[in-house]
Order: sequence, then structure tokens, then C-alpha cells
Amino acid sequence: MRKIIPFLVLTIILITSCKTGMQKSTTVPVNNVSFEYEAMTRGSYNKVVVTSDSVVTIKDRDMKNVTTGKISKADWSSLVSSLDKVNINTIQDLKSPTNKRQYDGALMANLVITKDGKTYQSAGFDHGEPPAEIGPIVNKIIALSDLKYKK
Repeated sequence: MRKIIPFLVLTIILITSCKTGMQKSTTVPVNNVSFEYEAMTRGSYNKVVVTSDSVVTIKDRDMKNVTTGKISKADWSSLVSSLDKVNINTIQDLKSPTNKRQYDGALMANLVITKDGKTYQSAGFDHGEPPAEIGPIVNKIIALSDLKYKK
């Protein structure tokens, strides 16, 4: 009888933890994703870092012009939802729709996504003209930041 009681306790714990682990989460994971957008030329540097709780905009390489703001849950959900529509394993292969950065007609930009500890980086593209597949993510990041597209 003494051997059966620990076995029954262990069985109950395992069954309870399995049921809990099998329940599907309805919340968006917030701490396992971050976004970095960079746009630069020889004389200009801009970077935006977006996490689940903040948006940091850096407007110079020396990091003297830095602004930090909060991100709303709705904006974060929208950004993560846009990410769910992209195959991040192939963003390094996406082609830029324009090539103005090759003759200083636009800042060269790229997007870096860190998810579950793994980093995914896009190929370079013109600031203001991201590849269509990542356009919603890039445009949302710009809208959340202090950066603006020059029209």
C-alpha cells in the first residue's frame, strides 16, 4: 500500500499538468518577439526597436537623439498579427521593389525580427519601399515611431 500512494500522487500530478499543457493559449506571446528597423546612408542613421512594451527610435549613430514610447496592446497585437502572415524563414530572399538606395536616392533599410531567440534579417531595400510581403510590418513600425517616410 505504501508503494501505491506515491504512484497515485505522481499519476494525478502528471494528468493535471498534461491537461493544463494541452490547453491552447488564447493570448499573443509577447516576450518572444522583437522588431528592429534600420534605415541609413553615409550621413544619416535611423533605427526603431519595437518590443511588447516599448518603441525606441534612434535618429543618430551616436545615440544622442533617442526617444522612447509605450506601445498599446492593440498596436502590438496588430504587429504580431502581421508577422503571422509572413514566412520569416525566407525574408532574407525577398526582393526590393526599387533600387534608389544604389544611387543615394533613398536610405538603405532592413528589417530584423528576433523570435524565440532566433534572428531573421531581410535583404536591403529602399526606405519607404519595403518588399510587399513585409510591407505591413515595416509600415506599422514606422507609424509607431518618430520616423516618417519622406514623400
